[in-house]
Amino acid sequence: RAKSNILLNNLCEVLNRQLLDGRDKPIITCLEYIREYLMKRIVNVQKVQDKCDGPLTPSTAKIFKLIVRAAAKLKVEWNGSDLYQVTCPWGDQFVVNLSERVCSCRKWELSGIPCTHAVASIWDQANNGIDTGIPESYCLPVHWLTTWKEMYKFKINPVNGPQGWKKSDVPTTIIPPKPHPQIGRPPKKRKKSAAELADEMMKSKKLTKTGKSVTCKSCKQVGHNSRGCKSKKGGGSQQAGVAGHGDAAHGSQQAGVHGSQTTQSTPQAS
Repeated sequence: RAKSNILLNNLCEVLNRQLLDGRDKPIITCLEYIREYLMKRIVNVQKVQDKCDGPLTPSTAKIFKLIVRAAAKLKVEWNGSDLYQVTCPWGDQFVVNLSERVCSCRKWELSGIPCTHAVASIWDQANNGIDTGIPESYCLPVHWLTTWKEMYKFKINPVNGPQGWKKSDVPTTIIPPKPHPQIGRPPKKRKKSAAELADEMMKSKKLTKTGKSVTCKSCKQVGHNSRGCKSKKGGGSQQAGVAGHGDAAHGSQQAGVHGSQTTQSTPQAS
């Protein structure tokens, strides 16, 4: 099983962020973008590996340094075999089995890195005259620098441009699909998680308006603003109706007066 105590999907999120400029390209262009990114990524990692000299990877070395610092405060009792009883300053107590490389706190089993109780037990075993080696050797091989170099020893070779590619023998010619643009502008930025939004809120020291109730300035009711106020729209239509009715009455009155003048002038003409 995977030896990790992290419940995040950061590996996929980082790759998704790096491929932001190539995701909306055609499939061949997108694959070429990924190939070039991986080729540069392997070279950059190899440069970092050349600067490392410890038995562990840089990230694991930082974690293990904190574990060693905390292990100096623990009290260890040995039963004369492979079991150790480790007591913490705050009263917690755990059992460590160095032969099976497990601890009752289960951190060693989850991450593959010896916990503070295991490191304290290794020191106590060394004080009793048993050859234990360095505490870093109790980490699983996935955290070793040699394993990290083994994973990045492969190379991605460069290729020629499309003008130098060999034509396929398949008689079927694949044509591009008909364009079907979607409504609105396509999004470029990835959707941020709730944890990232909370971190940005803490840095900016400003709360978002999510979940905040809106009060209308016209009717003073909660749940909508003045732009979407129904009472305001109804009042405007009612006023428009009254104004239209008055204009129509005025127009009919003028038409009636004009018509009466016409009927009076007709007998005189005859």
